[in-house]
Amino acid sequence: MPLKILAYGANGAQMSAGTQALVDAGHAVRAFTRSPKGAERWQAAGVDAFTGDMADLDALRRASEGQDALFMHVPLITDPNDDRNAYGLNALRAAKDAGITRVVWNTGGPIMDPSSTTDPGAVLWRTLQEDGFSFLGLVPITYMENLLGPWTMEGLRQGKLLYPTPEPFKMQWGAAADFGRVADKALQGDLPNEVLRLGGPAALDGDDLARIMGEALRRDLTYDVMTPAAFEAQLSIMAGARVAGMIAGMYGGVQANPDQFQPGFLTDPSEIEARFDLKLTSFADWVSDHRLHFTQQG
Repeated sequence: MPLKILAYGANGAQMSAGTQALVDAGHAVRAFTRSPKGAERWQAAGVDAFTGDMADLDALRRASEGQDALFMHVPLITDPNDDRNAYGLNALRAAKDAGITRVVWNTGGPIMDPSSTTDPGAVLWRTLQEDGFSFLGLVPITYMENLLGPWTMEGLRQGKLLYPTPEPFKMQWGAAADFGRVADKALQGDLPNEVLRLGGPAALDGDDLARIMGEALRRDLTYDVMTPAAFEAQLSIMAGARVAGMIAGMYGGVQANPDQFQPGFLTDPSEIEARFDLKLTSFADWVSDHRLHFTQQG
């Protein structure tokens, strides 16, 4: 059944593909973004768009009017002036005022301490439970979309796939669109009031990535490990110095202590696939879907 769904973060790298997946599934999506250009892009595609700031509770209340459900994301890492706790709480407060009770939420990253008062993921999780929402939380493992960055294009020109993880290190890369595909399925029935980890269908090391991408692009590729510093320099152009430094620092930890970090990048996909009756996007299919991007720039 088509629903009216308010999508927060709809113009962001982690949520735009998922929001589009909800549109493709036939839902009437209202894309919330603080970027006027982002709103114009959604409107040009025939999608209702609302421009506003998540710090503005009144704007969130207006955006929430008439909606059946939320598809939301509050970034794990933001500008230091952003109050992530306030953003998420404002979204839920506005939803409650508008009579919205159903939420699918991309946590943005792992919730290390559910009792934390400073981790926005922990704060939102408790609020969803305490305020009586029906919800599904989805914890991303890592995004295939990370490979759309300039480091990949640079590597392809050299016949390499570049990324800052050791070659043997396995990750279950997930497609951002799958967050919307899972949300579509979940919102059709009873939401489980749980937080589940969402990655890809297979655990892939560096050589696996290079082989699969090479086969999809019909070229020979080898995997090569970037230094965290090189990754940070390129990411900072896109995401800013603070965000780039924190992410590069995490990958530095992976390079220094891979065994310690390895469990956090693996999950059993069968629970998500069985519970929501879908097949998660394979890396081969994702590369094929983005073939034009890689061939034009690589």
